[in-house]
Formats: sequence, structure tokens, C-alpha cells
Amino acid sequence: MRMLHGTLLGFAPLALFVAGCASAQTYGLSIPATSDIFAAGQSEAFSGTLPPVIQFTAGSVAYVTILAAGQITLGAGEPYSHPDGVPFGGGTGLSSYNGLSGIIAVDRGFFLTGVFLNDSVPSGNGPPVLNFTDAENYLTLSPELSQTFFIGTGLSPTNASPGFVSKILVVPQGATRLFLGIADGCYLVDGPPGCYDDNVGKFEADVTLHGAK
Repeated sequence: MRMLHGTLLGFAPLALFVAGCASAQTYGLSIPATSDIFAAGQSEAFSGTLPPVIQFTAGSVAYVTILAAGQITLGAGEPYSHPDGVPFGGGTGLSSYNGLSGIIAVDRGFFLTGVFLNDSVPSGNGPPVLNFTDAENYLTLSPELSQTFFIGTGLSPTNASPGFVSKILVVPQGATRLFLGIADGCYLVDGPPGCYDDNVGKFEADVTLHGAK
């Protein structure tokens, strides 16, 4: 059973390989609720399933935009979550794991999460943990390799028409893979990721790779 509290500071996975990206190209991904983002780059998932991945040639992609929808539920009796997550007090404060950074968002949980990797299997302590509390609606983000980040629907509100804009995810140097999954844990604060196996549903995402000039 998950404990939703605390304080703070994505079956066989779908893999797409893109040899190069001279211009913007869009690919559809299905992200099952069991997609363990903290198993990205590993040969098997320690909980749930391996997250889906898009592979590309290093240096061929400058930035990525994503548009996500759908809903998941975290076990019987748990609330449904859309890609932006379920708002609740305490939120998320997962610790680093499998060489990937943890992730923080004290006002929500169970959101669509991403991570860029190179061709190596991640190991060690991982890069610094990003805190998305009151910062989910960023316009541009430049994550490091192995640094998990909040995606949500992939949109942020704006004063200009039509009222929203796509988040810009700058691809870190050396990246060859983008994984999408869920941030989940048996204890969402000050604990490791886990408890993916009873999750139900899926998110669907259109992932657009914008080629480097």
C-alpha cells in the first residue's frame, strides 16, 4: 500500500530507433502504468516493466516536444491520474536509484516522467535531483544525462492564444535515448521508487524530435 505524504527541498517496452533527425519528426508512444522510469537503461525492471524508449543518433536531435494524454490508476481504490499527476499534499520525493536522479514535486504524484541516457547502462549515484514543486509549468528545460524530469501533458499555460505552449526539452550532449515512464513509489517521500506492479491504464504520447541544425 502506498503512503501519500511528506515534504521535499516509462509487457515488453516499445523501442523506436531513429537513425537521424534532419527535421522535426513525430513518433507515438504508449506508456503503460507499469512503466518504471527508474529501470531506464537496465536489462530488466526491478518493479513493473521497462519503460518505452526512443533511440536516436547522438547529436542528431536538438530538442524534444511531447504531447501526452490518457489516465492511469495506482491499484484498487487509488485515484486516477492524468499525465500531470494527482494533486495532493506531500506529493513526490523519490530518492535516486539505478544511477538515475530522484525527482521532487511536493504537490502531486504519479506524473509522466522522462530521462535522457547515452548508450551506457546508468550506475552510481546519479546527477542532482530536480525539484519541480511550483515549477511544473516550465517553458524550457535542459536536463543532464540520467536526470529524471517532469513532463506532464507536455504543455504549459501562456497568456498568448491558444492558451498553452509546448515545453522545450533540450537534449543533453551525448544522449542517444529518451525514456518515458511513471514516477511511483511505495512511499512517495524520502523513499526509493517501486510498487509499479498493481498499476493499471496507460498514457499515450506524441514525441516530436527536432533535428539539430
